[in-house]
Amino acid sequence: MEEKFTFRKIESKEDMMAVFKLRFQVYCKECNFIKESDCPSGFETDELDEHCAHFGAFDQENLLVGGVRLILPSCEKFPIEDHCKGSNVDYNVTPRQQCAEISRLTISKLFRRRANDGLYYEPQTDDQTVEDKGMYFMRRVRPMAFGLYRAMYHESKRIGIDHWFAVMEPKLWMLLKIHGFIFKPIGAPVDFYGMVTPYMVSLTELEQNVYSKFPQFFSYFMENLEPELQPKF
Repeated sequence: MEEKFTFRKIESKEDMMAVFKLRFQVYCKECNFIKESDCPSGFETDELDEHCAHFGAFDQENLLVGGVRLILPSCEKFPIEDHCKGSNVDYNVTPRQQCAEISRLTISKLFRRRANDGLYYEPQTDDQTVEDKGMYFMRRVRPMAFGLYRAMYHESKRIGIDHWFAVMEPKLWMLLKIHGFIFKPIGAPVDFYGMVTPYMVSLTELEQNVYSKFPQFFSYFMENLEPELQPKF
């Protein structure tokens, strides 16, 4: 049976605490990226959270099952600036005030139950090919990670963000790439919660690429976005 989720920006304190609790479960207990002793309250949070827009995926009972944050340029340093010293970013070309960094993508273990779901509850390249644009394809990519990415995209359009940073492991980068989200490497791999590579993507280029290669997917990303914010192709 297809799971149905709703995606929204986190606004209430109750939902925000649910995000921190889920992050503790995944990042501390399941993946051991962060020491449990560093989060004695059972909530995973840091100083960057106050500079973020947070987003959640909720199941049919309105329980949080996934989350992600978008670190905004009000922070003193993006993590990519702090941990990827050799990253190649020219703020004369891409103003820092128009950049944000994707961080803490978190999916509940309840929705990572199949052997090939991976950390992000999405098919890998041998699960569905990039050419498959039918309803099965749309059903499989909608459930979790891309719903969160759509919520971040909508918020970015509304507040004037036009470039995203991300540090990613190869599996997530490939997942995004085969669906038209081509993040370009801007530095060498670093050991930051495992080996990851710093990336950057222009939202204008992302829109053009997804529109030309995956029109159904593009339409999904435009759902409920104000017409004046949608790209004119």
